[in-house]
Amino acid sequence: MAIVLALVAWQGWQRLENQQQRIDELTQLTESNASQQSVSDLASRLDGGEAERDEALQGTLSELRDEFGSYRSEVDETLGQVLDQLSQEQDTDERDWLHAEAAYLLRLANQRLQLEGDINGAAALLRTADARLVDAENPALTPVRREIANELAALSGVPQVDRTGLYLALNAQQEQVANLRLSQEIEERAVTSGIEQPPTGTFQRQLARFGQELKDLVVIRHHDEALEALVTPEQESYLRQSLRLILEQSQLALLKEEQDLYRASLDKALGLLNDYYDTDREETQNVIARLQELQQAEIKPELPDISASQQELTRFIENRHETRGQSGGDA
Repeated sequence: MAIVLALVAWQGWQRLENQQQRIDELTQLTESNASQQSVSDLASRLDGGEAERDEALQGTLSELRDEFGSYRSEVDETLGQVLDQLSQEQDTDERDWLHAEAAYLLRLANQRLQLEGDINGAAALLRTADARLVDAENPALTPVRREIANELAALSGVPQVDRTGLYLALNAQQEQVANLRLSQEIEERAVTSGIEQPPTGTFQRQLARFGQELKDLVVIRHHDEALEALVTPEQESYLRQSLRLILEQSQLALLKEEQDLYRASLDKALGLLNDYYDTDREETQNVIARLQELQQAEIKPELPDISASQQELTRFIENRHETRGQSGGDA
């Protein structure tokens, strides 16, 4: 019985162990299946999220492409409108540019004439401004062109001043004056006596002969006016230096276009020449005649007024703008 019970118990224990082993295997299998299911579910979810994200990204990119395309088309359309408008305005304002350029040239011509006294430069600017008005092809600009023609005629009548030639002529006269003789210069002469032999004979004859020799040596001149003192070397140097400075002052007045100072300086120089230099000599007379001729030169001729054309063009431009503004307001 014991053996039988032991055998039965051992068999039962074997079955129980086998069942427990099956249960463990089933449990492991179940857990493995569950893990795989979880991983599969997670993978499915990840795949689904990535797909949704890709889909959302593609949708966003598509929307951005559509918006960018729409924006680009709007920009292109706006740019085309702006370019068309600029092209129309450029075609419309082409004459305005010519008018503005002509106005600038006329203003520059006035400045060149009034500030610099450049007659040729002012005339050249007037001609250029008239050429711009010709290119504008506007009959309403005829009054402006008429004023320009009158101003060109006035400039052509202004005497030309050769300042370089006058300056060099004055410089040449300075060199001539440096070699002129003063009226009180004393020529050096060798004084010789007529007595060649010592006096002989009686005392009366010797005295008479000596008196005759004295009469030949001494010359007595009678003057109704008071005699002027002889010019000393120092005074002569000062006189020549003063005359040179006066002529240089006339040159400076020539360059500064100061007519009164120019003539006053030459008048003072002529006074010194007539008072202190030997006017009987031909070279002195030539210098005086040349300085008198230079004194009559017009170093600053009267300049005409050339502002009428500029004022006329300014009125034309203002009226044109007012007319355009009224047309725009009515529209």
